[in-house]
Amino acid sequence: MTSSTTSTNHRTAAAFEQYVSARRSIVEGTVFFLEAGTHLDEVRRICTGSDIIFAPGADIGSDGHEVGYTGSFQDAGDEMLLDGRHAFELQDYLAAPFISIVGLTVVRQNSAAGLDAFLQDADTARASGVFVEQLLSGAVLLDSRASFSGHDTGAELVRVHVTAAGEYRDGPDGALLGVIGDLREELDAAAAASAGPGRAFERIVARSEFDDALASRPWLGRYIAALDLLRQWDGAQAQPAISGFGGHLVGVLDDRRRAAAATSPEAPFLVTGVDGDFVLVEPRTRRRFRLGADAARGAECLIATGDEAGAAEMLAEDAGSSPASAGAAVAEIRARFADAGVDLLTFSGAVA
Repeated sequence: MTSSTTSTNHRTAAAFEQYVSARRSIVEGTVFFLEAGTHLDEVRRICTGSDIIFAPGADIGSDGHEVGYTGSFQDAGDEMLLDGRHAFELQDYLAAPFISIVGLTVVRQNSAAGLDAFLQDADTARASGVFVEQLLSGAVLLDSRASFSGHDTGAELVRVHVTAAGEYRDGPDGALLGVIGDLREELDAAAAASAGPGRAFERIVARSEFDDALASRPWLGRYIAALDLLRQWDGAQAQPAISGFGGHLVGVLDDRRRAAAATSPEAPFLVTGVDGDFVLVEPRTRRRFRLGADAARGAECLIATGDEAGAAEMLAEDAGSSPASAGAAVAEIRARFADAGVDLLTFSGAVA
C-alpha cells in the first residue's frame, strides 16, 4: 500500500467519523452523505474543494473528495461498504445493550425514545458506575456525539445528510437546513441560524426539550469522556472504576447539596489501579500518574474545588485530619502535578 493510498484511507475514515459524530476532524470542509445517487450532481454543484461527498455507487471510486459506498445505511441492521474497504453496520440505540459488536458499528438514536434511553443510561452510569458494555467497544461510533460532549458545536456546517427525498439535514435526525436546489449560502445561513447541540436531533425531539435535558446534566460531556477513557483503557484492570461514576473517593462530593464535583470533560479522571492505588488520567494527553489512596483524595479535592484552601478544608473533613496537615498535603500534591505540567485548579465546575 502506497503512502498516498494510506493517506486517502485515513482521510476517508476521518471524514466518515466527522459525518457520524458531527465533530470537526481533519476535514476542513463539510461532509455530505447521500441516501440516493440521484442528487449527486446537485450536491456537487454546491460543494467546495474542501468538502467530501459519500454517495451510493461502487463506480464513484475515491478521489479524496467523492467516495462511493455499496449497500444501505438508513435502517437498523443495514450494512454498507465504504470505498470498497470499510464495512459499517447501523444499529438503533434502543437495541444497543442487546447486540453483539462484531465489526465497525454506528449506533444511532433514531427516535425520542432512543435519545431518552441514551440519557437514562448516562444517568445510570453516573449513579452506579455501570456503563453500557457495547458503548465501550472501540468499534462503535455514537451518532451525533458532539451534541453531548461539551464541546462547542458552533454555527459551522460540519456535516449534511441528504435524504432520498432531497432534504438537507444536520445528520439523519437533525434540523432541516434546506432542499435540493438551494444555494450553498442558504445552507450555511440555515446552519448558523440553528446553531447549538439540539440541532442534531430537531427531527425527533423539540429543541427546548433537548436543551432542558442537557441543562439538567452539566456532567454529560464528562460521561462521554469517560466512555472514551474506558474504550482505550489498557491498564491492569480490564474495566477500572472511575471516581464520579458510582461515587467519589471523597465522600462529601456525593452530597451534591454541599459540594460541586468537576463536570468538565477535560478534568483529570481518577481510576482504580492495583494494590489499592489509583491512576490519575489527564484526558487531553492521556498521560497517567500513579497515586496512593491519600494522594488521590487530595487530588480529587483540588480538581473539584479549584482552590487550594477549599481543597484543604474538604480533605480535612473527609480524612478527619487537622486543617494544617490537610493543607500541607494538598499543597504538595498540587506542586507535584504543576511540575509535571498539570494544573489541578483549572477544572472546577458547577454543582452536578
